[in-house]
This record gives sequence, structure tokens and C-alpha cells, in this order.
Amino acid sequence: MPAIAPDAVIGLAWYTREGWERLRELAVDRAQLDDSFDDWERGAQAAIAQFAEIGRVMRKVPIDVEALLAWCQAQGLPLNSAARAEYVTYLIQRP
Repeated sequence: MPAIAPDAVIGLAWYTREGWERLRELAVDRAQLDDSFDDWERGAQAAIAQFAEIGRVMRKVPIDVEALLAWCQAQGLPLNSAARAEYVTYLIQRP
């Protein structure tokens, strides 16, 4: 995997509690997701802190799970971790 450029924007999918529950209903890789919103949020906050320790800022990217699902369907992608990462990149790059 190539190194991340120092000035690259690092996006982190950011869910609401309701969105997280909906994601767990829809994701094809739900077994790999945290069991609860609280577990996910703790992990996400830890990731933000780890990046901050090395001088990098993660941008929280609010995710509308229904919009994510529609995007995945339009792209012909399963709703999995790779598609979620691609969607975050798509959102960051939009004007």
C-alpha cells in the first residue's frame, strides 16, 4: 500500500446512532462491524487520536446510509468496507 501524502485529506465515515443501526442491517460484511454504535464510536475516536498523535487530521465525513446504499447500487458494488471507503473518498472529492 502506498504511503499517504502528508497533505492528503483523510476521511473517516461518521455515522449517527440510527445510521449505524441501519448500516448493520444493510452491510454485507456486518459480521466485521462493531456490535454497537458505542463500540464503533470508541474505535473511531481512537483512530482520530492515533492520527492526531502523528500530526495528521482525520476529517469526519457524515454518512447518510440510504444515500450510501443508493450510491453502492448505482456503482454495482456490495455495501462492504471497500465500498464505504470509496464512498468517503467520493464525498471528500466532491465540490
